[in-house]
Amino acid sequence: MKNPLNKRYFRELKNDFGKYIALCLFLIVTIGFCSGFLVADGSTKGAYDESFEKYNIEDGHFILAKEADSSLIDKLEKENLSIGQLFYKDVDRKNNHTIRLYKNRTKVNKACLMDGNMPKADDEIAIDRLYGENNNIAIGDKIDIGNKDYKVTGYIALSDYSALFKNNTDMMFDANKFSVAIVTDKAFDDVETETKYCYTWNYTNDSEKNMSDKQLTKKSEKIQDILTESGLLTDYVLQRDNQAINFTGEDMGGDMVMVMVLLYIVMAIIAFVFGITTRNTIEQEAGAIGTLRASGYTKQEMVRHYFVLPALITFIAAVIGNILGYTVMKFYVASMYYGSYSLPTYVTKWNADAFILTTVIPCIIVFVVTLIVLNVSLRISPLQFLRHDLKKNKKSKVVKLPNFKLKTRFRLRIIFQNTSAYITLFLGILFASVLLMFGMMMSPLLTNFKDRVLDSKIANYQYILKAPIEVDDKDTEKYAVSALNTTDSEEEITIYGVNEDSKYINTKNIPDTRNQVLVSKGYMEKYGLKENQTIELKEKFGSKKYKFTIKGTYVYPASLCIFMTRENFNKVFDKDKDYFCGYFSNKKLDIDDMYVASIITEKDLTVMSDQLEDSMGQAFYLFWGFATLIYIIVIYILAKMIIEKNKQSISMIKILGYTDKEVSSLYNIATAIIVIASMIICVPMSAYIIKYIYYVMMEDFNGWLDYYIAPWIYPGMVLIGAVCYFVVHIIQMKKIKKIPMEQALKNVE
Repeated sequence: MKNPLNKRYFRELKNDFGKYIALCLFLIVTIGFCSGFLVADGSTKGAYDESFEKYNIEDGHFILAKEADSSLIDKLEKENLSIGQLFYKDVDRKNNHTIRLYKNRTKVNKACLMDGNMPKADDEIAIDRLYGENNNIAIGDKIDIGNKDYKVTGYIALSDYSALFKNNTDMMFDANKFSVAIVTDKAFDDVETETKYCYTWNYTNDSEKNMSDKQLTKKSEKIQDILTESGLLTDYVLQRDNQAINFTGEDMGGDMVMVMVLLYIVMAIIAFVFGITTRNTIEQEAGAIGTLRASGYTKQEMVRHYFVLPALITFIAAVIGNILGYTVMKFYVASMYYGSYSLPTYVTKWNADAFILTTVIPCIIVFVVTLIVLNVSLRISPLQFLRHDLKKNKKSKVVKLPNFKLKTRFRLRIIFQNTSAYITLFLGILFASVLLMFGMMMSPLLTNFKDRVLDSKIANYQYILKAPIEVDDKDTEKYAVSALNTTDSEEEITIYGVNEDSKYINTKNIPDTRNQVLVSKGYMEKYGLKENQTIELKEKFGSKKYKFTIKGTYVYPASLCIFMTRENFNKVFDKDKDYFCGYFSNKKLDIDDMYVASIITEKDLTVMSDQLEDSMGQAFYLFWGFATLIYIIVIYILAKMIIEKNKQSISMIKILGYTDKEVSSLYNIATAIIVIASMIICVPMSAYIIKYIYYVMMEDFNGWLDYYIAPWIYPGMVLIGAVCYFVVHIIQMKKIKKIPMEQALKNVE
C-alpha cells in the first residue's frame, strides 16, 4: 500500500510555494554562476595549459644589445638548449599606442589565428584579437603604424602574450594601448626602428624539462653566466618569471579558489536556512506529527517525509543550475576571461570536478544539515508533539523585560523567540555586505589611485637613457635610476637618485647619509616596513646585495621605489660623481631614439588602473548584483518564516482589534530593527574583512594599489539593504493581510 503521507507533498509545496521558490532561485543562481564559472575556467585553463605544448612555448628568453655571433650560440647549445630568434620592433601609432611587430612564428611561441588570415602582402598585418576589440579595429580596417598604413587581415593570439605585458616588470598588462602583431618578413625589415635582439631557448633534454625549482635555478645561473660573459645581455627572463605567459594561468587558479569559497559559504547559509525553515514547519505541524507518531509512524518515517521536499528542491535547483552553467553562464564567464586575456580559441570541455564541486557537494551539505535538524527536532515523544512542547528539556526561564511600552516589549519578545532565525539573517547580511562592498569599492578605488598617481607624478616625461647625453634645456633635470629585486619575492624596486635641489621632487626629507633612503608608501604598506628598519635588495642579474635604512616615506603611488640623493646613488652603485641616466621634463625632449631606453608618461603611470577597470568592470557589477540578490532572498525567507511561525498569535491579536497595519508594525518592524542593526554592524565588519582579503590579494600583484573605500559606500550599502527590506516588507504586509482571524481557533489547546 502506498504511503498516504505522499499525498501531502503537493499541498505542502503549494502552501510554502514562496519559500521554496525563493530558495530554489537562490540555489539556481548560485550553482548556475559557479558551475558556469568552473566550466569556463576549466575550458579556458585547459586551452591555456595545452598551448605550452601545442604552440611550443619557450622555456625562457634573453635580449642582447646586438645580434649574437655563432660562438655564443654554440656555447648555449652545448647546454642542451635549442636557440630561436624572436626579434621584434616596438613602433608607436599616432594615438601613442605601441605595436610590437614580429615576423611570423613557425617554430617557437607560435601564433593562434583566431579569425581572418595571416598577412601575405607587405602592407598587411595580423593584430592581437583583444587589442582589436578594445579599439574597435575590425578585420579589413586600416591602421597606422609608424609612417605607414597596414590592412588588418586577421586576429591572432600569441602564445607567449596571453597577458599583454609590454615589459615584464610592469605592474599590470595593457590590452588597450599595447598590442603584438605579425607582418611579413620584408615588411618587418622595412620598418626603420631599432630591432630588439630577442632569443628564446627550449631544453632539448627531456629530463631537463621537468627539473625541480632548485635544479632550474642552478641551470638558469649557468645560462646567465654565459650570457653575462658576452657583455651583451640586457634582459633575461625564465618562463616561470614571465608575466606575459604566466599571469593568466595564475589568475585563473586564484579565481577558481575564490569562487569555490563563495559557493560553499552560500551553501552553508542556505543549508542553515533550510534547517531553520524545516524546524519551523515541524513546529507548525506539531499536532499532526504527534497524531501520526501515536498512530504508529516511526521517527525515521517522519524524518524521510520531511526530508523529501528540501532534498527535491535542492536537486532540481542543482540540475537547472548546471544546465544554466553549461549554456548561458559559461559564455558570460568566458567572455570575461577573453575580455581580459589573449587566449587561444575557446572550446567547452566537460568538467567532472565542476559537477562534483557545484552539484554533489552542495547537495550533500544541504542533505546533511537538514537530516541533522530533522533527527534532533523529531526525537521527542508523540505526547510532547500533541502538547506543542517541542523542547526535549525543560524550558528555560523566560527573560524578564524592562517596563517598556507594550509594543516595544512585544517586539523584543518576537526577537527573543526567533533568535536562531535572526542569527542566520545576520550572517546572511554579513556575507552579502562583504560581496557588496567589494563590488562597490573597486571602481572608486581605481579612480582614486589614478587621481593620486597623476597628482604625485614627478614630471610629464621621465626619460631613461641608454647612455648619458647632454640636453640643452633649462627645464630638464638630470637623475639616476636603477632597479633591484627584493630578496624573497623577486619583485622589482626602482631606485631613484635625485638632485638635492630638485624642482621636480620634494627633497626636503631625503637624507644625505649614504644608504639612508625614503621609501614609497606603497612599498612600506605592501611589505609592512617601518621607519629605521633596514631592508636588503639584490641585483637582478648577479649576486651583489645592498642594504638601506628607511628614514621616511615618500608619496609616490605609481611604483614601488626608493629615493636618495644622486650623490649617494653614485657612491652606492660605484658610479662616477656626475653620473646620470635620465631626465625629468614637463615637455617632450629632442633626443635621438638611439639614446633613449624608455619614456615614462601619464599613460604608463595609469596603465594598471585603466586595465583593471576595463577587464574587471563586469565582475564588480556582478558582485554588486549577486549581493543584492542575497539581501532580498535571505531577508524574505526569514521574515516569511517568522510571520508563518506566529500565524496563530497574529490571528489572535487581530481578534483583539488590531488592524493589519498595527500587526505589521509589531512583526515587520521587529525584523526591520534586526535588519537595520545588522547592516549597521556588518558595514564596518565588512570593511575590516575586505581590508584583510585585499592585502592578501595584493601580495600576488606586482606593485601596489592603495587601499581605499569611498565615503559614500558606507551609507550606500545601508541604503541598498534598506531598499531590499522595503521590498520584502511590502510582500510580508500582503502575507499578514491574508491570515484570517479564525486561524486562532484551529489549534486551541
